Amino acid sequence: MTIVRRAIAVAMVSAGLTAFGGAATAHAQDADEQFLEAVSSMGISAGPETDIPGLGRQVCTTMATEMARNPNPPPIVRSIVASLVNSNLTKEQAVGFMQASVTVYCPQFSRYIGR
Repeated sequence: MTIVRRAIAVAMVSAGLTAFGGAATAHAQDADEQFLEAVSSMGISAGPETDIPGLGRQVCTTMATEMARNPNPPPIVRSIVASLVNSNLTKEQAVGFMQASVTVYCPQFSRYIGR
């Protein structure tokens, strides 16, 4: 059942990001605006002092650093999601946050997420 829920959550997030990507073409937005919109649509919020785009870029920095050390994506992705869950996000939000980070800030890693 958990696998089914995860697959549904990933599909919903992917659909949301697809819709979000299409909306970005309607009017020009910079990457941070796109990311904030995607994160907000997932119900993720933080205080005004929190640099949410900076956290999204940090996901990409972590991906790049860890891939350089050991190019084995599944444990890296699991580690990032676990870290986000430990930061008080639900698993669905953590997966969505990671996917939005990669989609907006480091699309070169897109093939490693969403599985």
